[in-house]
Amino acid sequence: MTTIAGTERYRHVGVVQIYPWRPHTFQRDYLLTLANDYGAETSELVCNGSLAKCYDKQYQTVGLGSVDHCVKCRLGRSATTRSHRQFAIDWSTKDMPVQGEERAIISNRAALVRAEVADDVGPEIGGRGLLHAYRAGYHSAARWIESCGVDLVLLFNGRVDILKGVVDAAVDCGVDFMSYERSWFGDGLMMLPRENCLGLRHIHDMCRTVGQSELSEGDRARAERIIAGRVDRTGSNEWRDFQKRGAENYTDLIGQIGKAPKVLVLPSSNYEIWGHDDWADNFEAIDYLQSALGISFEDFLVRGHPIWAQRVGVSFGNKADAHYRHYCARRGIRYVDPTSSIHTSALIEACDLVVLNAGSSVMEAIWRGKPVISLAASTYQTVGVCPTLLGPGQPIDIPDDATRRRQIVKFIHAMDRVAPTFVNHLKAISSGEQQAFAGGDFGDIVRQLELDTLMPPGKNEAPVGAPIERRPTLVEKTRGLLKYGDR
Repeated sequence: MTTIAGTERYRHVGVVQIYPWRPHTFQRDYLLTLANDYGAETSELVCNGSLAKCYDKQYQTVGLGSVDHCVKCRLGRSATTRSHRQFAIDWSTKDMPVQGEERAIISNRAALVRAEVADDVGPEIGGRGLLHAYRAGYHSAARWIESCGVDLVLLFNGRVDILKGVVDAAVDCGVDFMSYERSWFGDGLMMLPRENCLGLRHIHDMCRTVGQSELSEGDRARAERIIAGRVDRTGSNEWRDFQKRGAENYTDLIGQIGKAPKVLVLPSSNYEIWGHDDWADNFEAIDYLQSALGISFEDFLVRGHPIWAQRVGVSFGNKADAHYRHYCARRGIRYVDPTSSIHTSALIEACDLVVLNAGSSVMEAIWRGKPVISLAASTYQTVGVCPTLLGPGQPIDIPDDATRRRQIVKFIHAMDRVAPTFVNHLKAISSGEQQAFAGGDFGDIVRQLELDTLMPPGKNEAPVGAPIERRPTLVEKTRGLLKYGDR
């Protein structure tokens, strides 16, 4: 049995997945295997089902929204027999309040209706089901940690009701945790020490460091290929690709929208990050920016995000669409609705300045030579690609074009190769599938925690072995037909 420095600190690793969303059940199995291979005891917190209307039952579109979702979660468990202990969530604890519980699940309530402003969110959304799930997750996790002697929790997401309860219980019990999620470009796992999936502290530190370093020619070329795939719409492993490559040219665009905009606003959805301490709302931020720039609202254009016309879970993005449509009407701003065939790339090409609220269009805008301003905290906030305005009075210092291009390449490299763990051992096959290879080093996880960083020495340098064969779960087998529970 192999041992590593640090395993004496993390002798018992607990893993929590709960919801078998693609591709995370596969990643759970991978993490359990690594922990076992390196000598740690392992256990898993699981849900055997309940009548509580948890997030999955209210969010997903397929199924009856009750017992069938419990069946799905049970079928999504590990496809191979493992030696770890399974500890079941105790749903009898659902009526035991937890301090701060309403704030803990506010983003869950917002996500169910895809809220955009404060008036969209209320305690009636999700009912008591979300509270019950959060409480059961919290109290059961505390008992699991004590019963099994768990001293490290690896859990998917960390934001969704039950899983958020696990995070808060780990913190209150003084136990380390790491959240895991799919990486942006598909390779490896995004693993954040002591943060849930929305955490930015480690990403900001990493981007600041990478932004001040020089890339090798190979790293630069790889990052530029990713950017080119986004700009030219030739395909990528990003989770969603909202528009296929369009045939519209500049002349066609002007014929549809009139004069080219000086300022193009590309808003993103706010519902999953609800509760973060940025601007009170994006509309206030746009108002401030207009006054700071001194550019008439007639020269602004807002492009409704294409995802607002798509179903995500049970909801379309009609709330965000309506709010932006009404805001633009009051301000005299031209608005392109989410269903429009006008390609966002053509709008970026035509404008003078692109305004985002943390959106990934920063990549395309900068590569097309456009300056960018972000009105919300973002993953690229510290890499030096654009100013971030989180309140009135902040300076608007826009880097020159050469600096922006150089820094966006560093940012993409950071998010593709530096931030994820096991990038060489979990390779993307598609946006929702990975192939595992032998040789992954659990020490990468330990060192990230011990040094509180995404950049510990030796990370992702373990030798890569042969492909690892695995049996898919029953849920994974049915997804080819139903895509059940993916998004």
